[in-house]
Amino acid sequence: MKRRWKINPIVKLGPGVSQAIRSFLADKGIQQSIRIDLYFSGCCDSSLYLCVDTIFETDLTLELDGLTFVINPEIYQVVGEVTISYVDEMGRKGFVLTSSKPVGEWDGFGVSDIKIQPNLYV
Repeated sequence: MKRRWKINPIVKLGPGVSQAIRSFLADKGIQQSIRIDLYFSGCCDSSLYLCVDTIFETDLTLELDGLTFVINPEIYQVVGEVTISYVDEMGRKGFVLTSSKPVGEWDGFGVSDIKIQPNLYV
């Protein structure tokens, strides 16, 4: 059973984000949800990232612009509302994630691709 976000939309998408995600999924032949998660590098602050993943029963889900976003409720409690932007500039192309409760000093500065979980499609 999927849980739906009932308060406010927990994810906001900037201009071009939906199309960029759809293009990425189509290029890879993937029809999965997009997970918002935390990455811990071990040397720096944590950061938010996107990855292709399955939906788990305990996940919070949101369908937006024909895409399904998922987040673990515990992660949501830590980060709050997430805004996803897309940049396509010289030397800087990808997704920028910021949260209403910043997870680190550099929150919103890094650009990343959508990660594909290892062995997800083997």
